[in-house]
Amino acid sequence: MRNRIDYKRIILTTVATAGILAVAVLAPNVLQVLKPFLKQKKRYNLKYYLNQKAKKLIKNGFLKIGTEDGKQFLSLTEKGESKLKFYKVIEKKKNIKWDGKWRVVIFDVWEKARSKRDLLRMEIKNFGFIQLQQSVWIYPYPCAEFIELLKADLSFGKNIRYMVVEKLDHDENLKKKFGFG
Repeated sequence: MRNRIDYKRIILTTVATAGILAVAVLAPNVLQVLKPFLKQKKRYNLKYYLNQKAKKLIKNGFLKIGTEDGKQFLSLTEKGESKLKFYKVIEKKKNIKWDGKWRVVIFDVWEKARSKRDLLRMEIKNFGFIQLQQSVWIYPYPCAEFIELLKADLSFGKNIRYMVVEKLDHDENLKKKFGFG
């Protein structure tokens, strides 16, 4: 597996940390953070690459450009702040010990919202959930905050249900898949 740098996360975090960030200083600040990873990106002009990534974040609604005293600056949009919350939730899940309970997510999303349903599946799968049945996914660690962010981000509301299950029959296979036995 190749080492992948999450430029979106780095740029959003840099903008969030600075509050607002002058466009002219984005590349130098980010370049300092990225120095350990630069070896694998020699073929790119990194400043150009980061500017392209920032433009994409603007286009996708994660960042916005403002002007103050004739200078342009970047700031996070509400969508950008929401994405950073996702990153923080994902970061929290590292080094958590299993408490013996299963977290189950079920959903019922209409066919007309297929693209949002597919995005939901992709997000929970990337988070680490395993599909138990058609629209039933399971995960061993607390993740209510992640599910609430997904509900809000995808505007699904009550169509996604989150359960904490203390006892699940025939869970030996799940335990093996998650590395518990």
